[in-house]
Amino acid sequence: MRVVTIWLALLWSAAAAGADFLVSGEGLSAEMKHGRVRLIDAENAENFARAHLPGAANLYYMELEDAEENAKTGLPVFPQLGASKFAALGLTRDADIVVYDGGDGRAASAVWYILRFLGHEKVRILDGGFRKWLKEGRPVTQDVPKLVKATYAPKPRADWAVKTRDLDPGRMLVLDARGLGEFAGKETGGARQGGHIPGAQAFPWTRLAGESASFRSPDEMRKILAAAGINPDQEIVTYCNPGLGRSTWLLAALTLAGYDKVKVYPGSWIEWASDPGRPIER
Repeated sequence: MRVVTIWLALLWSAAAAGADFLVSGEGLSAEMKHGRVRLIDAENAENFARAHLPGAANLYYMELEDAEENAKTGLPVFPQLGASKFAALGLTRDADIVVYDGGDGRAASAVWYILRFLGHEKVRILDGGFRKWLKEGRPVTQDVPKLVKATYAPKPRADWAVKTRDLDPGRMLVLDARGLGEFAGKETGGARQGGHIPGAQAFPWTRLAGESASFRSPDEMRKILAAAGINPDQEIVTYCNPGLGRSTWLLAALTLAGYDKVKVYPGSWIEWASDPGRPIER
């Protein structure tokens, strides 16, 4: 019993540390009054133009997709390419950044992940994104901030990504964050062929999604994960179609739940399915 109690205490401690990257609308609103936090809207340009948080700059998360780098090196993005995107927003690597999207957290998690990959420490996600912010009656605008290009010096973390050659479902738990139709091969999602990585476990990202927030509570997520046989002591790899969005969202959710052995497979299904010689399951 004592061992179980200690284990639970450690798990809760890890969860509390992981939760540091999630910020509420109330918390962000208070910080914005001091003018030090920088905001990134991860939605597309059309949604950004319709309305966004005051002072936010726009970087559509799919602009960070780098399939060529995925295939060549296994990294999520060529570091200098990623750095140039943030430098264009006037950001440096020591900036205090909050990323948000329409509300479900997928796009925001992608930008959060790339920033962390580039060595950025102070980056958080707005829980519930624009949807919850608006519901809470907080201010929005159509004004676009004037941006002055900065110098962003990346310090990439190569160990944040799993390369195709290192993907081993026999040694690690590979979680497919896509929908069940994609997992079964009924939908290709733009990939060369449908199906899933042999040995992967289907775990659609929506299972951990919140109703008004981006994520369920850490306690709810831990119960769902435990029921699915997903334990915090396992080495876990997440993937989706392009490697940004659902896979990075699942990484964020697992981190919030106290799972600290989780990585993303940046190439994801599009990279895996591009080679007809690789095995697939349906």
